[in-house]
Amino acid sequence: MSNNFSKNKTITSFTNPVDRITAMWAFSEAAFGGILHALKIPFTGLFVGGAAVIFISLIALYSNKSTTILRSTLLVVLIKFIISPYTPINAYFSVFAEAILGVFLFGVIKHYSFATLLLGLGSLLFSAFQKILVITILFGYTIWESIDIFSNYVINIFSSTGNVSIAFSYFLIGLYIFIHLTGGIIAGITAGRIPKWINNFSGEIEYDKIIPTDEIKKKEGKRKRKPWFQKRSGIFLIVMAIILVALSYLGNGSESNLPLNILIMFIRSIIITSLWFVFISPIATKFLQKFLNNKKSTYSGEVENILNLLPEMKAIVKYSWEKSNVKNGLSRLKLFTSYLFVIILGGFE
Repeated sequence: MSNNFSKNKTITSFTNPVDRITAMWAFSEAAFGGILHALKIPFTGLFVGGAAVIFISLIALYSNKSTTILRSTLLVVLIKFIISPYTPINAYFSVFAEAILGVFLFGVIKHYSFATLLLGLGSLLFSAFQKILVITILFGYTIWESIDIFSNYVINIFSSTGNVSIAFSYFLIGLYIFIHLTGGIIAGITAGRIPKWINNFSGEIEYDKIIPTDEIKKKEGKRKRKPWFQKRSGIFLIVMAIILVALSYLGNGSESNLPLNILIMFIRSIIITSLWFVFISPIATKFLQKFLNNKKSTYSGEVENILNLLPEMKAIVKYSWEKSNVKNGLSRLKLFTSYLFVIILGGFE
């Protein structure tokens, strides 16, 4: 691929702005999370989910037809499937859920900015509640009780007021939901303002510095996923469980059933995890793979075009991020987003 962004076959060869947005969305789902992780930016899932809100909103805006979102979503999922065929089934479910919500909102709400705000709120709140529900199903309510016991024990060590009892698990859940709520509001507002931002920064792009340097290849073979007990969160739960069991024997006996409850919690999590990965997930994945394989031939040309553009998508993201380094925090994110979409949608504002 040529280094000259503006003169050769690149994303600007896509005369339809929806195709450009779809290409960047595909890159976001396939590789953006890894780039954010490499840049050591926290809450990568929140950013990827927020990015999806923006892409869905812009597709609805530039197509003037909400059902076009479904076509773009299918292309994005196909790219995700080709690059990383062993992506967990819930990742595909999340993408489709956001798209369906977008189709509904932009189909019934004519005010663009209001629809984008509702999409941001709905999508990221759904993501937050989904994760909380999964944790509760996996470990049971015992996990929240254990967090309360552990946090109260630590607080009482440093407290001079006596026995303190705080439902710290509710605070954690509330904080997690609040972070996603805030992210949803920011994503929704951003999606509504991007068309105006494009005009403000369209003259600041140095296209000759956007140079694709590598290829994003399909990951061969099955990606080895760490079991939950080898992840940081799993190790934390195990350590906390050991401490809680010890505390139950050193304490006043009020938590005499705690060791048994913790044991049941871990047995429950092992059984549910085994059922998911051995039975449910393989069956669901098989049906999804069959569906996507049938769609490959229908959209083969469009998929190939997007795959060829992925290295350039990476270069565009890198260029936009580096050019936005004159700002910090949210101001930098705003500037980064502005540069990104000026490049993608240049000529369509």
